[in-house]
Amino acid sequence: MLFLHGFPSSFHSWRHQIDYFSRQGYDCLAPNMMGYGRTYSPLNVSEYKSKAMVDHLITLLNYLQINKVIVVGHDWGTRTAGRFLLHRPERTVGVVLISGSYNAPALFDLDRALEASTKAFGYEIYGHWKFFEANDAAKLIENNIEGFMDLVFASDPTLWKTNFAPVGKVREWVVNKNKTTRGAYMTANDYEILRQYHAEGMQPKLNWFKMMIANNDWEDEKNRNPVLQRPVLYLGGKKDYVSVISAYGGPSQYIADLQTCPLDTGHWVMEEDPQGVNGIIERWIKRIQ
Repeated sequence: MLFLHGFPSSFHSWRHQIDYFSRQGYDCLAPNMMGYGRTYSPLNVSEYKSKAMVDHLITLLNYLQINKVIVVGHDWGTRTAGRFLLHRPERTVGVVLISGSYNAPALFDLDRALEASTKAFGYEIYGHWKFFEANDAAKLIENNIEGFMDLVFASDPTLWKTNFAPVGKVREWVVNKNKTTRGAYMTANDYEILRQYHAEGMQPKLNWFKMMIANNDWEDEKNRNPVLQRPVLYLGGKKDYVSVISAYGGPSQYIADLQTCPLDTGHWVMEEDPQGVNGIIERWIKRIQ
C-alpha cells in the first residue's frame, strides 16, 4: 500500500493506517511528498508536475522491487494518486481517494471555479487558494504557524466554511494571529511533529496550489485518455466544507468501478475516524482483488 499525504501534512498523517494494515500483512510505504521533510523541495513552481511526481514514485517502487500497489491519497495526495492511475495503471490494482477527487485532464481557471462553487454551495470553497498563491503567503503563515495550524486542524469544522474557504479569510486569520481549539484527534506529539514540518518553510508546500493554478500538468495530460482503468474508492467527511464529498461522490463518466463512502468527520478523515476508514478500505480491497 502506497500512502500519499496532502497539505499541510506529512507521512505522519498515515500513522493509524500503517499500524493497522501492517498488522494485517500488508507492506506499507508512506513517503513525504515533494515540498515536505527531506524530499526534494524546490522553490521553482515549474518543477511541480504530477507526472514528474508519479515518475519519482515509480523510481522508488522499482528501487524497492515493488511491482503493484494500492495507492491511497488524501487531500493533495489524491491529485498524485489519481495521476498515478492515469499515467501508470499497470502498476496499481486500485486507488483510494480521501478528501479529494479525480479531476479529468482539463485547463483550470481559479476564478471560474470560485464562481461555480459559490453558485453550487453558497460560498467559495476555493477562496483560500487566492491567499496561497500570493507572494507573501508563506511568510505570513510562518509568522503565525500555531494560529494557522489551529485553523487547519480546528475542532469546529464549520470554521472552514467561515474562516478558511472564503476569499481573504485565511489571510485575515494569520495576520490577526487568531487562535482556536485544535481537534482532539491530534495529540501534543502529533502537533509537534507537524509543527516541525511547517517550520521548515511553507513556500514549497504552497507550490502545489500554484502548480494547479498555472496548469503545469496540461502538456503532460492533454492527449491522455481520461478514463481510469482500475477501481476507485472515494472517502470523505460529511463535515468537510472544502473537499465536499457531495460534489465528487456521485457517478463518474471517467471511473467505471467507483464506490463512495461518506463518514461523519471533517477533512482529516483517516485521523478522525481511523477505525472506520481502515475497515472500509480493507473490505474494498478484498472486493477488488
